[in-house]
Amino acid sequence: MILIDTDVLVECLRGSAAAKTWLGSLSKDAFGIPGVAAMELLIGCRNQTDLQQVQKFLGSFKVTWPDASEFARGFSLLLALRLSSGLGIPDCLIAAMALARGARLYTFNLKHFQAVPGLDAQQPYPRP
Repeated sequence: MILIDTDVLVECLRGSAAAKTWLGSLSKDAFGIPGVAAMELLIGCRNQTDLQQVQKFLGSFKVTWPDASEFARGFSLLLALRLSSGLGIPDCLIAAMALARGARLYTFNLKHFQAVPGLDAQQPYPRP
C-alpha cells in the first residue's frame, strides 16, 4: 500500500506536470490519501472555488482514515519526536497509519519523517 502526503497532493492540485505523470503511473487501488491529508487540503482553501476543486480532486481517490490504534500510535510518536524533530499532529497521524499498514509514504517532507523509526518515506519524484 502507498500513502500520499499533503505536500505531494498540493503539487497535484497545482497542476504540476511531474506530479500528474507520477500520479498517473500509480494504480488507484494501490494507494490511499490519509484523511488527515485530505483535511489539510481543505484548510488550505481560500474560497468556494478552491473548496470545490479540492472536493472534486479528493472524490477521485480513496480517502483512508486512521483507526483508534493508529491515533494512539500517532500520540506516542508526537510524545517521542515532537521536540527533537518538529513533527506535528498531522504528520504523526500519517506516519502512524503508514507504519501500522506497512505502507510506503510519498512525501517531500523527508526531513521530518526521517525521524520516525521504521517508516518507509520516499520522495515521489525529483522537484524541478
